[in-house]
Amino acid sequence: MIYWQDPEVIESWTVAFVDITFLMLGLYVWGYIHSCQVEKALFRRQFPFQWQMVSYLTGRTFYLVTVILSAVTSVAVPPHINCNYVLKFLAFSGNIVLACVSTNLVIRTWTVWKNNRFVCVFLALATLGHWSTLILDSKNTQVSSSLSSGSCGFLVVNPIYSAVTYMYAAIFYFVLVKVTIFGHWRSSSSSLWTIIRTQGIFYYCVAFFANLVPLIFSWLNLNYVTNIFFVCPATCIMTIASGRAVIPTFNTSRSLSHR
Repeated sequence: MIYWQDPEVIESWTVAFVDITFLMLGLYVWGYIHSCQVEKALFRRQFPFQWQMVSYLTGRTFYLVTVILSAVTSVAVPPHINCNYVLKFLAFSGNIVLACVSTNLVIRTWTVWKNNRFVCVFLALATLGHWSTLILDSKNTQVSSSLSSGSCGFLVVNPIYSAVTYMYAAIFYFVLVKVTIFGHWRSSSSSLWTIIRTQGIFYYCVAFFANLVPLIFSWLNLNYVTNIFFVCPATCIMTIASGRAVIPTFNTSRSLSHR
């Protein structure tokens, strides 16, 4: 049986963590370059800036910064750099991305229920609740004391707070799926399968299932590396999925949607 607190086991997971961080960096940069239609259109003034774009642009930008910093700090850091501040910023920026993920999905759901004040208030309060859990999780994040090969070490998350945060997100995403499907179903004569296939429900499901992986490992609390190991790839998947979900809400002269 594996003893997860064994230094050799932790070292093996550390090496794998660095590898997967660079893999996510390469995949996301490639995907970012090939999916920046909104940024290009805004830069060329092809359509005006809209409030729905705030969480979309913020999430994409912050994840790009986060994954770049994660890759750099996992290899070598100049001695004059304060690793504590860098890793604290990574915790903050990572949670900003997660907040943007849920906000993107909420905006897509809000467009379906924008004429129903009760549902809109519920969505706003649920979103604030998710943001609150992310703030609490950031405050309880520490920095590992074991540094290796000049790297900055790792963020040590509180497994309880982290699990609660991901549990809240999982429930939130599940509710959004239900509310969005029902909203389309009550105002459309289309079949359930047609609604799921054409109204971006797939992206909600992707975010939901991607969120489950770090939730499971937070509950298991095997060691401080496994607690954060799947956060980077899960956040990458959720950022892409939620971004594609919210794009159709932008009022543009030509479609940028990915349904």
